[in-house]
Amino acid sequence: MTDEEKSVREGTGNTDGETTLEQAEVAEEATPQQDPIPAEKSAPSRRKSAALGVGGRLLASVLAIFATTVMSIGIGWVALTSLSGIVTNITQDKSPAVADALRLSETVARITSVAPALSGAKDEQERKLVEANLSVTLEEFATIAQAGRIDKQALAKLSGMADELKAKLAEIGTKVNERNGLAAKRVAALDTLRAMHKEISTGIAAIIDDVTFSLSLGAESVDGTVPGAVLAFVEAGVEPLTAAMNVKAEANQIVGLLGNAATETAPENIQPLRERFIASKSQFNDALSLVIEAEGAKALIDRFHTLLAVGEADDNVFDLRFAELKVQGEIETLMAATRDLSEAFSVQIASVVEATETEMAKEATTANSEAEGDKRMLTLVAGLSLVIAGLVYLLYIRPLVARLVRLSDTMVALAEGDLDAEVDTHGSDEVAAMAGTVQVFKENALEVRRMAAERET
Repeated sequence: MTDEEKSVREGTGNTDGETTLEQAEVAEEATPQQDPIPAEKSAPSRRKSAALGVGGRLLASVLAIFATTVMSIGIGWVALTSLSGIVTNITQDKSPAVADALRLSETVARITSVAPALSGAKDEQERKLVEANLSVTLEEFATIAQAGRIDKQALAKLSGMADELKAKLAEIGTKVNERNGLAAKRVAALDTLRAMHKEISTGIAAIIDDVTFSLSLGAESVDGTVPGAVLAFVEAGVEPLTAAMNVKAEANQIVGLLGNAATETAPENIQPLRERFIASKSQFNDALSLVIEAEGAKALIDRFHTLLAVGEADDNVFDLRFAELKVQGEIETLMAATRDLSEAFSVQIASVVEATETEMAKEATTANSEAEGDKRMLTLVAGLSLVIAGLVYLLYIRPLVARLVRLSDTMVALAEGDLDAEVDTHGSDEVAAMAGTVQVFKENALEVRRMAAERET
């Protein structure tokens, strides 16, 4: 072998299986008779892209995860909105309605307590004070009712009952005023009765003293030896004394009857007392006629007429007490009706409170149920998100990463001169296109190695 041939052989040999441009020119000069060697193998035609490439798949994966996230946020938003509405309804409507109903109940209790105080008012000033307190309480009731947080139908019913209760109390006030007027007249009659009783008792006592003194003087002048003298003395002296004592007794009887009539509590007993008074008056007149000539008897008669007027005048104690008891009976009837109305009022308010509390409990149960349903839905969506993420990883990300790792290893092996490395070109996406390009580089390198081997030969 000549030195020139040896040089050409050494120049064409390359451990990497590649050749330089100068080596190719030398080889061409040494073997001009050979066909020219192509610089590279023609690149294969571009692979047809997949309908959904790597970018599209990544975008689809991100959109799927984003969709589940948005779904979770939407479910949470709807759940919170629903719960917020329920809580707002409870805190702004139902709870204030219960509070208003309880305040109404307390107000009604105060209105009801006015009836006994109004009935027990002793005078006009006390009655006006009670009515002023009642007016304030009714204004509080109207203020609560105007708030409008209680059911309209129930509120209308309560307002009607309140108006009825107000009317009953006003009627009680009128009757109490009438009763107090009658009582005032009765008390005045009793004062007159006591004054006349005192004066009549004093006058009768003076008459009795005069009759007794006259009787004692007459007893000394009676001649017992004269027939009929003692009888005449008795008739003339003892009978006036007896009459004076009867006047005192009947006067006390009349005062007692009038006093009993003024304090009687049963209307049916008034008439029997009046009849006994009339009988006692007749006996009093008979007894008084026997002492009419006594000193002071005429003044006693004037006082006696004043005493009798207490039981006989237009505003006599019998009629006053009977009318007073009648009015008191009407007051008690009205109070009974007021108590019944108050009880019905309390029952109605209790039903409003119970209905409102039931609605609150129902809404709270609904809120809990919706919250549990939303929790389950959110758990399901979260699980779906995890499943989608797992499927994306297992079905796409992991295989894609594995293909990229294999392609990277193949490219490193080819760069190190290992042209036997297998290039994975399956698929129709961007990674497959990259692998196809690497395959072209590999085939070109193999072709260059083959041509270099042929030149060397």
